[in-house]
Amino acid sequence: MTTNTYDVTADLTPEGRVEWDRMVAGEVYEDSHPEIERKRAEAKRLFVAYNRTDYEDVTRRREIMERLFAAVGDDVFIEPNFRCEIGRNISIGSHAYINFDCVMLDNAPITLGDYVWIAPMVGLFATNHALDFEERKAGACQAKPIVIEDGVWLGGHVTVLGGVTIGRGSVIGAGSVVTRDIPAGVVAVGNPARVIRPITEADRTGFCERIAARDAGR
Repeated sequence: MTTNTYDVTADLTPEGRVEWDRMVAGEVYEDSHPEIERKRAEAKRLFVAYNRTDYEDVTRRREIMERLFAAVGDDVFIEPNFRCEIGRNISIGSHAYINFDCVMLDNAPITLGDYVWIAPMVGLFATNHALDFEERKAGACQAKPIVIEDGVWLGGHVTVLGGVTIGRGSVIGAGSVVTRDIPAGVVAVGNPARVIRPITEADRTGFCERIAARDAGR
């Protein structure tokens, strides 16, 4: 795991720092504040550069990930076109795979564990605009953390909202909208996503045993 030790907030004014601290603490903050916008622009330059890299340019891709994210593990692969809000509030574990057109609005921390797989067109939306029109028009937002634990698989077009934790090894069916915590080791589907059953030994296909036997015979 490589951790980014650069303080992305070091150049904020006192006023900007107040809004940043409120944002990451889950309090109502001014999403349209110029310094929040500036940090968005910094992230955008990095993810646009990443999306333009060649698949084989592993070194450059890794360099950008280490600059963009708070922490990134080993063997992480992100397909284009990846987009995020801030970048520096995202931590990604090892052996993660993020498929095409993923969007992460990381105004609050978004944490992905090891072996997290994300299908195409998934959205992790940690932030939410105010419900009141006048507050919303003035830029009021509130963000809550998202935690995706080890071994979770998010199907295509899944949406995960702020304040949600998805437990280890669970699978979220395609098109689901996850609005509340999902326990470990289950299949959940729907809008809002609901647990439909646990993942059990009956779900094993014998694949690992077949591959182990094949490799042993080489």
